[in-house]
Amino acid sequence: MQYVDIYSGPEYAIHFRYSAIMNTVFVCAMYGSAMPILFPIGLLAFVILYVWERLLICYYYKQPPMFSESMTKSAYSVLSYAPIVYIMMTYWFLSNN
Repeated sequence: MQYVDIYSGPEYAIHFRYSAIMNTVFVCAMYGSAMPILFPIGLLAFVILYVWERLLICYYYKQPPMFSESMTKSAYSVLSYAPIVYIMMTYWFLSNN
C-alpha cells in the first residue's frame, strides 16, 4: 500500500476544471460577436481541455472521489446565463457606432 501512496498523484480538483470551462464560455459569449475568431479558439480550448483531462485522469491523478451532482447542477445553472450575456453584448457591439 505504501507504493500506491508514494507513486499516486494528487487528488482531482474538479472545481478548477469547472472554473476553466465557465471562464472560456463566458469570454467567448461576451466578446465573440466582436471577435468571431474566439469561437474556434474556444472550441480548440475545449478539445485540448478534454484530451488533457482524460490523459491526466487515466495516468496521473488518484482515482477521483465520487462527486455529488450538486456542483454539476450549479455549474449548469451558471452556464445557462451565457446566452443572455451573449445576446446583450451582441446587441451592444452591433448597435454602437
